[in-house]
Amino acid sequence: MYKEVQLNSSNLCTGIISISDLQSLKKGFIEILNHDLKTPIIAQIRALELMLKGNFGMLNNEQSEIVQLTLESCNHMYEMVSTLISNYKFDNEELKLHYSYFDIISLIEENIKKMEQELLSSNIKIVIIPKVTNPFITADFIRIEKVVQTLLFNSVNSAFKNSIIKVYVSDRNKMLSVKIENHSCHISQDKIRQLFATHTYHSNKFHKIGTGIGLYFVKKIVEKHDGQIIAESFIDQRNILGFKIPYSDEIIYKNCI
Repeated sequence: MYKEVQLNSSNLCTGIISISDLQSLKKGFIEILNHDLKTPIIAQIRALELMLKGNFGMLNNEQSEIVQLTLESCNHMYEMVSTLISNYKFDNEELKLHYSYFDIISLIEENIKKMEQELLSSNIKIVIIPKVTNPFITADFIRIEKVVQTLLFNSVNSAFKNSIIKVYVSDRNKMLSVKIENHSCHISQDKIRQLFATHTYHSNKFHKIGTGIGLYFVKKIVEKHDGQIIAESFIDQRNILGFKIPYSDEIIYKNCI
């Protein structure tokens, strides 16, 4: 009898906590990620970068390789933590879009330059094929850059070595589309859907970070812009990742703070 009462009391407390304090617990967890985990990772990244530059003495080839791999791991962890925090804010409507007027082609070009090391190591080339009358659009620059970065990262890391990636930028029916086409292994429709799930674990190259949270967040950003994600895979081993958003050359004030 006592055990039953104790069990019922435990279930009742669990119910009370899940109803009244769940949001508070989530917020506390996000604050821990932001302050107790994100900040130390940044310090680690900066220290490793200084080591690679030789600020603490020159490294031999084996040491440089280990430090480089550790730096890449830290960068992936930083991206995961940042994405989790941003995703929480999106889900709780704490994060609003800030629209500005910018050149989408230039944004893509700049982010391709940032991937120079990855492209060289796999001997991959990226070519942009513009089919737009006007490359200037209104959108949240920071968020759209995050979308471009994530899609480029996944496309480059899944592409066959010594291949060419094509980035198509076009506008049609008042929609701007960015499609990144690479040559890589065919992906089933079920796996394509799973790529954009909240928590997805796979062993394929689309998930070198280890989780699908990055692509999930990309999907949320695009949908926040009233757009849609593009994900297609063909038997001839062509895969396309991209997005469509409403095309406008006028400043939009929707969702702005």
